[in-house]
Amino acid sequence: MGQKTMMAQKLKSLFLFRRAMMWLNTIIVLYISAIFYGASVYIVNHNFSYQFLNQLNRIPFSPVAIFWTANLTMLLLATIMTIRHHSSHSVNSSASFFIIEILLSIIIYIALQTSYNGLFLLILVDYFLFSRNMAHIYHLPFWVSISLLFLLLYSVSDYAILGSFLNMPNLTSYISFLPVKIRTKLVIIKNFLTTLNLLCFIGIIAAYGLYLLNQDRNIQEELSQAARTNLELKNYAALSEKIAQNRERKRIARDIHDTVGHALTGISAGVDATKMLIDINPQAAKEQLDKISVATKQGIKDVRKTLNQMRPGALNGYTLEASLKKMLQEYSDISHLQINFRYEWQQPDFEKTTENVIFRIIEEAITNSLRHGHASKVNIYCLETPAAYLLNIQDNGTGVKMIRPGFGITQMKERVAIINGKITFDGSQGFLVSVMIPKKQ
Repeated sequence: MGQKTMMAQKLKSLFLFRRAMMWLNTIIVLYISAIFYGASVYIVNHNFSYQFLNQLNRIPFSPVAIFWTANLTMLLLATIMTIRHHSSHSVNSSASFFIIEILLSIIIYIALQTSYNGLFLLILVDYFLFSRNMAHIYHLPFWVSISLLFLLLYSVSDYAILGSFLNMPNLTSYISFLPVKIRTKLVIIKNFLTTLNLLCFIGIIAAYGLYLLNQDRNIQEELSQAARTNLELKNYAALSEKIAQNRERKRIARDIHDTVGHALTGISAGVDATKMLIDINPQAAKEQLDKISVATKQGIKDVRKTLNQMRPGALNGYTLEASLKKMLQEYSDISHLQINFRYEWQQPDFEKTTENVIFRIIEEAITNSLRHGHASKVNIYCLETPAAYLLNIQDNGTGVKMIRPGFGITQMKERVAIINGKITFDGSQGFLVSVMIPKKQ
């Protein structure tokens, strides 16, 4: 926040200097137009009109017209610049403002008989400050082109070049008829004001360049900070996932220990007892085997119960096809991922474990497509052959040249192995997951 506040203060200072430059130009225009008017009155009152017109190549503008045209147009230009500063506008309206400002500055330039061209520097400053948020302003060729164009206009518009070409009366011609003391003071003041305007231009442009450099540096720092934060979030997410995996492993291990472990322990003890009784008391051994059978069946029920608890909630109360469609629709709504789902399995006789595996594999594949492949489209085809059920999941993501099995891929392999299926991966064009589940013979 401190950096942003500092940048805002610098920008505010630039606009204050730009406003000072605008009022400085207003004073210069008033000063030069007043010289035209005052010198013309002096020439007429002292009967120097004949000599004055004799040294000119063309009839000059009316001094009254010069004074009022230049000052009223300058007042209009200052008003437009002030309105532009205090109002928000689009790129198109900004371009319109810029064109209007150029036209008004040209009118003032001609009204003053090409004696002052410093207004073009003010227009250039105004353009850069109000175009700071446009993307093209950061392109160096564009910046250089605009700057060279205005500097060329500033150079060519000097009276020694354009004024002589248009045969405009020189301001010096008016001043030369005034008394020497007054003449010297007027020239000194004019040169001081025009030089001050040029220094303001150089200072504002230099400060603006530094402002852009600082802004670019701040943006780079913010991007770097965002990258570090993003990396920390990824590490935190990976750590959270690892913790969740460990908790899930411990829970599954505890459930297996409480079901399969206890059942196998009881069966093992019963078998040992039967071995001792089989020769001594066959009838007692038979009864013991009956007890072992009951314990085994109960153990199987407990294992199935544990597996059902691990069953995805989306499969409860739905067919496999309906559950998959529901899950895929949720993914599509949340992520705006385009999912094409084709289900052609004709009443498959899947066990709950197989349905769980299929559901989890599709879920894991879509998650990987979004997280790692940054895919926007996924095709999921559930196909069938006489010997097997086929599941193909293809995305249009970035893919990968060398597949390094992580936790997700390893889990998919382990799940498919449980149902005696086969799974392959291909990352050459997007990412493809192919699963083959053999049919029961």
